[in-house]
Amino acid sequence: MNTKPRTLFALALSTATLLAGCNHAPPPAAPVAETKFAAIARGSVDVEGGMAHVAAPREGIVARVAVNVGDSVKSGDELLALDTTQATIARDAAQADVDAAAAQTRLLRAKHDALKVRADRAVQAAQAGAASDQSADDARQALGELDAEIAVAEAGVAAAKQKLRQADYEISVRTLHAPAAGKIVARNVRAGDTVAPGGAELIEILPDAPKIVRAELNESFVAKIAVGMTAEVRSEADPDKTFSARVTRLGDVFGPSKLAENAQEITDARDVECVLDLDGAPLRVGERVQVRILARTPH
Repeated sequence: MNTKPRTLFALALSTATLLAGCNHAPPPAAPVAETKFAAIARGSVDVEGGMAHVAAPREGIVARVAVNVGDSVKSGDELLALDTTQATIARDAAQADVDAAAAQTRLLRAKHDALKVRADRAVQAAQAGAASDQSADDARQALGELDAEIAVAEAGVAAAKQKLRQADYEISVRTLHAPAAGKIVARNVRAGDTVAPGGAELIEILPDAPKIVRAELNESFVAKIAVGMTAEVRSEADPDKTFSARVTRLGDVFGPSKLAENAQEITDARDVECVLDLDGAPLRVGERVQVRILARTPH
């Protein structure tokens, strides 16, 4: 059997296949997609200026609480008051000291007027030869000593009035007022409670101020971000909803992360605070969000 033609045919077929493969151009490389984001960061919703926290200025018993959670307040509205019984007693004592010091001063001034008349007469008599110069000197000395007593008495009046102002302040400071207009979101006190400085916050107010996002911008992104850039903000609880925001401030200091999930990440991270205006987005203060800052389109 002659197998030579078959061998030549197979060789020709292989050669043709190889040549066809060599002439076929390779497929083009897939284009690399450019991201539209200059930076991605974690953040949390806050309010401009921060929440208003009201604590006890003095130790005492709460006499009354004027607000409840959900109430709206204006700046200066009464929130609660501590009992002022002891402070009022101290104030009454200070007022009594003022009255006594003022009465003493009036008495010395009345003596001064009478003594001055006698001193003037003694000087005139000495000049006319009707009395000795010693009498005139004695009268002038007595008048000078009385002037010194009046000065001491007036200083006593000033000191007593200062104590009275302090007593008035101690009464006024026991009534707590709203530091800003806003909404009461927490009330941790009731009438009859004993409170003290350094204890728990008594009342928390959400101020009527714009909501912002405080994002933690990693050091690798800082040079790419500038005030005025726009961003997309997504709630971690509901990532399907996206809100627009705008960069308004960049921090000047690097620091550790406050939103990291583990200790190692907190230690390693070097972040700068990036503040964004939320433009009225319906997010709650304290809510965790993802911030994606849009890259600027080249002109």
